[in-house]
Amino acid sequence: MGSSMCLFIPILLPFLFSMFNFLNTSSSFPTQPLCNDFERFALLQFKQSFVINVNVNVSNDPFAYPKVSSWNSGEANDCCSWDGVQCDRVTDHVIGLDLSSSYLCGSINSSSSLFRLVHLEKLNLADNDFNYSQISPSIRYLSVGNKTNY
Repeated sequence: MGSSMCLFIPILLPFLFSMFNFLNTSSSFPTQPLCNDFERFALLQFKQSFVINVNVNVSNDPFAYPKVSSWNSGEANDCCSWDGVQCDRVTDHVIGLDLSSSYLCGSINSSSSLFRLVHLEKLNLADNDFNYSQISPSIRYLSVGNKTNY
């Protein structure tokens, strides 16, 4: 019985090694959605339309921080991994944006790139300083059923 076990191990080892390699390489596939370029560009334009000023008392939240400061245009940087951005795991579209308490200062006008994120289902821009911006009629272009907080 001992000699048959010795013959079995050399045959089994290559099989186990190939299974380990397969599992190791297949686990490197992304499990997080990848942002499409159009939506990434719209988010970056939205970021650029504001001043981020942590020195001004814009937020009442003790845990406030400028979420958009980590957003950048690097090709390897996926907007689905950015602070405050949520993507759909099937379609990869940006479906949620939570920029509450992010020290955003500026205005939201009708030409804002925010309105190009047509798959948004949730939007939270609360506790920022939008200079008493009027809600633009362009908000109607966002997805039906949005849950929007200002």
